[in-house]
Amino acid sequence: MRGLDDRRAWSPTPWGRTLPRSCVGTDPQRYLAHLQLRCQHTAVEQLEQLFFVPVAELFSHHFGLPLAPLTSRDGSPLPGWALREMASGGGIPEHCEQDWNPLNLIENGTLCDAALEPAFQLSFLYGVTSATQGGELQISAPETCVPLPPGELLLFNAGCHRHQVLPTSGPELRVVLGGFLRLNRSHTRLHCYV
Repeated sequence: MRGLDDRRAWSPTPWGRTLPRSCVGTDPQRYLAHLQLRCQHTAVEQLEQLFFVPVAELFSHHFGLPLAPLTSRDGSPLPGWALREMASGGGIPEHCEQDWNPLNLIENGTLCDAALEPAFQLSFLYGVTSATQGGELQISAPETCVPLPPGELLLFNAGCHRHQVLPTSGPELRVVLGGFLRLNRSHTRLHCYV
């Protein structure tokens, strides 16, 4: 992850770190201020062009709808993806995204009036590196375990299906690029955010 070694740009999580800070469970001003640090890295723009632009085009083509960026009430663009690094020993407990919507600054309307379709809350993950051991995504209904090797893209209904990331171990860290894919309530546009 050359070019992304500035520790101020990363935000710690209970299971590792993320760039940018997640909009779940954080102060709105802290979230927006953290986005300014993200914009200072040319590596972030390179990842935007190499990863997110093609993924956004794929989603738009697959669903037959344009993908439009979200903006905050003050006009600041909101990121459509994050780089997530899981520390050795880290794992994410079982949840579905609807569990966290009350703490989500996009979903609860704190940052913007997105008017999102409640039944369409997908997660997308692109494998960058795999953990030495563990780090599989376990989707509970039906129970499926997905290893997500480097170079693979996964899209699943994280709003309805309970899921978890199994604990990791060893020197190689689990790194993914990902975010949430949402449909607006009028079913005319897609949006991605983190």
